[in-house]
Amino acid sequence: MSFSILVVEDDAVNQNVLKRFLTARGLSVTVAGSAEDALQLLSEKSFAAILLDNVLPGMTGLQALTEIVAKTQAPVLIMTGHADEELKKDALLLGAKSFLYKPFDFDLLARTVEETIGQK
Repeated sequence: MSFSILVVEDDAVNQNVLKRFLTARGLSVTVAGSAEDALQLLSEKSFAAILLDNVLPGMTGLQALTEIVAKTQAPVLIMTGHADEELKKDALLLGAKSFLYKPFDFDLLARTVEETIGQK
């Protein structure tokens, strides 16, 4: 069984790295380049988890989080390059399951995603 993950990331390099890394771990990966694209995809398909960058063109990840949580039961993992405790607190209060910092610690990323979707 392959779990489907939605990666919401506007940076093409990060999209490629995340897609390759997660696919190599046996996951099916769909990429959205904006929060708006992600919301559209959530209307069409279900996902086991969502990796949501905070800094996106248009709506930020934090701005989209409430809508995403309302559309899906999938856990949302916020990704950011900014170590901001206030952002982390706000994201968790708005329904994010976890918080991941860039640049990625790939062992932590793998462990967090696997624990989130219940895959060991």
